[in-house]
Amino acid sequence: MRGLLVVVAVALLAAVALAQPQALRTVAVAPFWDLSADGIQVDAERMNRDLSRLLERTGRFHVVPVDRVSGAMRSLGYFPSQLFHPARAREVRELLGADWLVVGRWTHLDSTGHGDGELDLPRRGGGGAVAVLEVWVWERGASRPRYEATFDAFRPAVSGTLGLREAAQEVLRKAVAALARL
Repeated sequence: MRGLLVVVAVALLAAVALAQPQALRTVAVAPFWDLSADGIQVDAERMNRDLSRLLERTGRFHVVPVDRVSGAMRSLGYFPSQLFHPARAREVRELLGADWLVVGRWTHLDSTGHGDGELDLPRRGGGGAVAVLEVWVWERGASRPRYEATFDAFRPAVSGTLGLREAAQEVLRKAVAALARL
C-alpha cells in the first residue's frame, strides 16, 4: 500500500511540474558584427534590436534591453567582434545576469547584380539582395557556444536598401524560430 502511495505521489508531482509554465529564459542580444558589403545601408550592427523584439514576442524569453547590453560592453571595453571569445562573452553575460548571450555577425548583406557569386544560391537574373547571419549562443558555464547556426535569405530582383531590409528580416525570423526551439 505504501509503495502505491509513493507512485501516486510521484505521478502527481510530475503532473504538477508539467502543468507549471516554464520560467522565461533571460537573453541578452549583443550588437552584431557587420562584415558585409552593404550592411551600412540598413544599419546591420543595430539589427540586434529587431532580433530582441522578435525574441520577446515569442513569450519564451525575457530580453535584456539592448541599451543595457551595449552599456555593459562599453563598460568592459568590448566590441561586437570580441564576443566570439568565450571569456569575453561570459563577462558580458554575467554582468547582465543573463542565461544566454546571443552574438551575431553579418557575413553578407549585399545587393547583387546577378544573383549568384561566392554563395551557393541559385542563379537568378536581375540581381537581388543577399543576407547571411551567423549566430552563436553563449550559455552559463560553457566554454563553447551552446548553439551555432548560419541563416540566409535571398530577395530576387529587389536590390538596394529595400531588398537588403527584406532579406535581413527574413533571416532574423529564421533565427528566432531556431532559438525558440532550444
